[in-house]
Amino acid sequence: MLLVALFFCGLTAQAQQCEGGLYLNPQVIRGEGASQTESALKELVDFIRPTGLSVTPVINIRETQDVLTAVKKPAPPCWVYGNPVVGLASGYRPVAVNMDPIQSAVLILADIGTVKDGKPVELKTLPAAEQAKVLAKLKTTSCFGMKSGVTTSLVKAENFCGTVVEILPQQGLGQSYLPTKAAFHWQADRWAGLITRLQSAQAATMKSHHGTDERIHMAQLVIVPTSNASWGYGLYVHPSAPADVMKKAASLFDSLKNANPLLLKALDLGAKFDFETPSDAVVEAMKKSLAFGP
Repeated sequence: MLLVALFFCGLTAQAQQCEGGLYLNPQVIRGEGASQTESALKELVDFIRPTGLSVTPVINIRETQDVLTAVKKPAPPCWVYGNPVVGLASGYRPVAVNMDPIQSAVLILADIGTVKDGKPVELKTLPAAEQAKVLAKLKTTSCFGMKSGVTTSLVKAENFCGTVVEILPQQGLGQSYLPTKAAFHWQADRWAGLITRLQSAQAATMKSHHGTDERIHMAQLVIVPTSNASWGYGLYVHPSAPADVMKKAASLFDSLKNANPLLLKALDLGAKFDFETPSDAVVEAMKKSLAFGP
């Protein structure tokens, strides 16, 4: 009887090693309302449940500090689903991450030009002397990005900007708040930087934005891309999770093909995605790209 009791106590202790999960909800990053964020959370929980991972409770998080606090609890989360900034900060094992690359860039709101609401130009298209001047001035410029965002971390790792101002994601605002912050910071003699994905920077215009100085519409826009890219959202699992559970989770994401649109949004996936379990070498390289590693 004593052996049986000890056996069940051992099972209970193992079961209590972790509970539930953490979710960097992309709907919050986008600035969606409460109903959309709740829907995304439900989609994620329903998708994760068949793996055998605990799904009670699953908590929406907004930044790295939320993860660092949670993993120190007596019963830490069993998994984290989010970008590599929060995922790698947890110290958990990346089991399935979307390897479709995310390229980051700074969109500079620069000097007054001659074209109203002009299209952005890439740094590499400028003469070498002009490129040097832009990069030097960027070193004294404030750049605005999402707190704990991949694009922000890539820019910080390459030390492009004089100051990086990180905006905390919140419902109703999200990434749409960044152009507003940059536009109101900009003055005719003071540049501002907007940290975003390269594709978004290439399509940017100041046409629908306003600032303290209406000459913002005459500001020249210059794109400075980062050298390194990042992978996308993924599942990071607590080290105590059984091997068969990790295998089942990896298989679940690997077999994800024709998912419904709500699930794709909940997983932060676009038309293209490619889930893999990254090797240790790939993980170490990503840590360096995001300034996690030495």
